[in-house]
Amino acid sequence: PWLPLPADFGGALRTFHLVRELARRDEVTLLCPARSDELPRAIELGTICNVTTVPATWTPRHPASLGKRLLQFRSIGSRQSFLEKSTWSTQLQRVLDRLFLTTQVDLVHYESTRMALFRPPTATPTVIDAHDIEMTLLTRVAHAASGDIERALKLAEARKVGWLERRLWAGSDLAIATSDRDAAAIEASTGQIARVVPNGVDVASFSRPSDWARRRDIVFTGVMRHQPNSDAARWYLDEIHPLVQRTAPDVRVVFAGADPPSWLLDRATNDVVVTGRVADIRPWIWSAAVAIVPLRSGGGTRLKIFEALAAGTPLVSTTIGAEGINGIADAILCADDPAAFARAVGAILSDEALAARLSENGRRHVGNYDWGTIGNQLASAHDETVERFVSKHRDSDTTPLDWSGRLWKKG
Repeated sequence: PWLPLPADFGGALRTFHLVRELARRDEVTLLCPARSDELPRAIELGTICNVTTVPATWTPRHPASLGKRLLQFRSIGSRQSFLEKSTWSTQLQRVLDRLFLTTQVDLVHYESTRMALFRPPTATPTVIDAHDIEMTLLTRVAHAASGDIERALKLAEARKVGWLERRLWAGSDLAIATSDRDAAAIEASTGQIARVVPNGVDVASFSRPSDWARRRDIVFTGVMRHQPNSDAARWYLDEIHPLVQRTAPDVRVVFAGADPPSWLLDRATNDVVVTGRVADIRPWIWSAAVAIVPLRSGGGTRLKIFEALAAGTPLVSTTIGAEGINGIADAILCADDPAAFARAVGAILSDEALAARLSENGRRHVGNYDWGTIGNQLASAHDETVERFVSKHRDSDTTPLDWSGRLWKKG
């Protein structure tokens, strides 16, 4: 649902790295919506894979438009969710249909569940990469809402999105999740096996240079207008940072990421740094003594955690912030109330041995999450899906006459 360049938020990062890894072995055609100001990046992406775009009225990188607000209003009394209404594009479906006339397509891979609204015109194996379980994310956002009406509307949207997700997962040949927890939820709702292909990081790129100096900074990264991130920033500033400063009055907290809301910009001081969009997030992570993930809502697994682990920056997270990531318990401190979170941050700031141990453990574990390894996992999932598709139709003698994978042909 987005152009993956610039790779400046979690969904775009995952899409970009998976496309790049798949393109090392297969011919990949990326079809996505894009705004006119994003087209130069589409040309850049064309050096990696084939790129076809259709006009988008809005994308995750742009502030809410009047058109988006009207769609949200229209979805209130509709059986269709806002997510479905805002994703559907007749033009994108037509372009997909035309691609099948000019290109031999062995498999359709959907980046995010919503994109499975667009169906191939002929029988073709399909794989959904569910970045998040949107119903879970929306339900958590709803429960964090301040007013009863807002909460009720968001819960209604969550229910409609949940129905849509279950229908699309069940209609695909394979659903992919980023964590065991999400895979179990997909399996429970569809009765079908889901495959885990986790999020990751470019380990070599995020490794901190040995001569890079650390400051007594606390860093939180992400697109700041994203509701879970905005809520996390407010919670940290209101309830946690004052406790941290009681024992560490010299520390700064840095909110590094695009689109900070106005309330966060208003909170900026010498001790509270709000960067806005940055060309390179790595120096902010390398310079920090502690990385924090004070999330109270959201879904999927957080790329910001993998980036901090690869950089060797000690981490403090809520349970929700770190959920779904296996094998890192000794590389992260978890706390879910303000006092405990502040104590964990303070412990890292004051205990060099603890900080060094967390840093070393993080770097050791993160090798399992390098994008090269994860790309191979996805490629294997694709191969197995195509093989099952061919076997199923061969056994029933229903292999479509107009389908012939270049690697898997009916024999």
